[in-house]
Amino acid sequence: GITVISTKLSGLKEDTEYYIWVAAVSSDGQGSYSARVSQTTKAVLGTPTDLTISPPPGSCDELVITWTAPPTTPRDLIVRHRVYINDKLRFPRRRKTTISLKALTANTEYNVRVVAFNDVGDGGTVTG
Repeated sequence: GITVISTKLSGLKEDTEYYIWVAAVSSDGQGSYSARVSQTTKAVLGTPTDLTISPPPGSCDELVITWTAPPTTPRDLIVRHRVYINDKLRFPRRRKTTISLKALTANTEYNVRVVAFNDVGDGGTVTG
């Protein structure tokens, strides 16, 4: 009978092209190799930049937080940004780089952290 075997390759470098081909092995010996296929691994994202935290004109209970997403390649698309306000997690919409916080307490300090992430993992963190 035929046995289907799969394997997981680990320890690969990020953003690196790998070539893979396989051959069957039985008690009669090794068969021919398959056609070669290539796959490039994804990269962990960098750190968001240009974090700005400011109240809109005339507001004392609202903050607008903006940042610039780290650069990506088509295969490293950002899934989301995590935004933490005083260590409480908030998610803006996908690919958005602005979040508005309303109904805040005047004269209160708010700590902000922004992390970009994809299916490979978290990128760096920018704080303000």
